[in-house]
Amino acid sequence: MIHYRPSKIYIDPSVQNSPITQTILKTFPDISCEYTSEKPSILKKLDRYSDPLLEGKKHLWVTQNKGKLVKKCGASTSALQNLVCCNYFILDFSFNCHFECVYCFLQEYTNLPLMVVYANIEEMLKTVQDLLDRTSSSNIRIGTGEMADSLALDEITGFSQQLVPFFSIQKKAFLELKTKSDRIQNLLKLDPKGQTVVAWSINPPSYIQKYDFKTALFEERLEAAKECEKAGYKIAFHLDPLIAEPTWKKDYEELVGQLFSRFNPAWVSLGALRFNANLRSIAQKRFPNTPLTVGEFVSTPDGKKRYFRQLREELYQTVYGYITKYNRQTPTYLCMENEVVWKNSMGRVPSSEQALEKQIVSASLS
Repeated sequence: MIHYRPSKIYIDPSVQNSPITQTILKTFPDISCEYTSEKPSILKKLDRYSDPLLEGKKHLWVTQNKGKLVKKCGASTSALQNLVCCNYFILDFSFNCHFECVYCFLQEYTNLPLMVVYANIEEMLKTVQDLLDRTSSSNIRIGTGEMADSLALDEITGFSQQLVPFFSIQKKAFLELKTKSDRIQNLLKLDPKGQTVVAWSINPPSYIQKYDFKTALFEERLEAAKECEKAGYKIAFHLDPLIAEPTWKKDYEELVGQLFSRFNPAWVSLGALRFNANLRSIAQKRFPNTPLTVGEFVSTPDGKKRYFRQLREELYQTVYGYITKYNRQTPTYLCMENEVVWKNSMGRVPSSEQALEKQIVSASLS
């Protein structure tokens, strides 16, 4: 994978003493650094570049997250098409990603095209602890991989060195680090005590080469997963997005075989390729030679462009069938799908998000 090195660093004085900030500064002692409590001035200049998103990623802003530090997954807050949620919580520790995945929703979502690291780690952990103190659930999963890859910058931020020890003493929650990276050096120095799951977003090797630029390659991801497993971490996989290439049935059969011949995953999620409203045109502009945006998509009530429902259900039914051939007990769930698709694809609909949460965690981590 491509390692990240910014061209300039901006530090919010309010977090200059944070251990996260200090780790970053020690990693890049030779890079120009500016202390400012305002948004970096480079934001006003990005429009003059042919690819503002790419240029923005060259600038690293270390600041504090002044918004909601822990939030529910977007599926649980969508009332548009009865999406089934697994009661997943998100910890926003960073924003944006230096990887260049053709389908990444951040290309459209962001109006702040910088690499942003939130360094108010003490406040983040206090917010998590407050959540756990209030809840009666003992199956909560808290992940960090929604607005940024969980591990892509870990060698320069050291976030895992704060998060893994904190979760290692928790009884109600598990930390999920979702990644396409192989930056696991910090993890191997820590004892997760069974409370941290490292989850790789994965696709067949040729798909990764065509659509996941700058990320760890297929074998690099699996080698990193094996090292984490040896160090005491549970391993999970997210087959998301499932992509309907002409040879997808054969490709995903081989992929599932590779995963289950090497691992006993804690869980597997499935999600079909989808685009936000304007993402398709953005991807076409930034990656003009990609075949990914060519095909038939339908607009759905949540504002996304998706494969037709019949194709999505065929993808899920087929890949789930491959999984059950190896282990029928592996918790497998759909991401960002409605009850109809769940019923037609999986033969069931979870009775509640808490029930699905319990099924995933209890079966995999007992």
